Amino acid sequence: MKKLILAALSALFISGCGFGEKTDVIFECASPSGTIIATLYRISTGERPGDQEMKINVRPTSSAFDDAMFSFAFRHGYDAVIRWQTDTRITVEYPEDSEITHQEQVIFGTSQTFSSSNQIRVDYQEMPSKHGHFMVEKRCFH
Repeated sequence: MKKLILAALSALFISGCGFGEKTDVIFECASPSGTIIATLYRISTGERPGDQEMKINVRPTSSAFDDAMFSFAFRHGYDAVIRWQTDTRITVEYPEDSEITHQEQVIFGTSQTFSSSNQIRVDYQEMPSKHGHFMVEKRCFH
């Protein structure tokens, strides 16, 4: 009987711990011409801050969002500011003290088309933040 109770409690504990993976789009920011869009999104694999990773996907506006395709990713920060200078140049500002997990200086076409003829230059800039968030109202500029 004790073994049966322990087995049931173990199964309940294991099933309660499973969070799965969740994707939340935070915001999207179109390029000056509106033909390209950058999406900031969060991938969560648990409830703790270390279980969350922020990512940026850049793609043609006509393409569907794909959370597996990204050009920049970081942890321990929950915000970003996107500044399009042109359709071929973008600046991404991210919270100071973030842990960069993936960073591309040039996106060939977009993260979903991989066209070597269309390059988007990316500049990255660390910015002061409060607990990984910026104290600004606007996060998309073009």
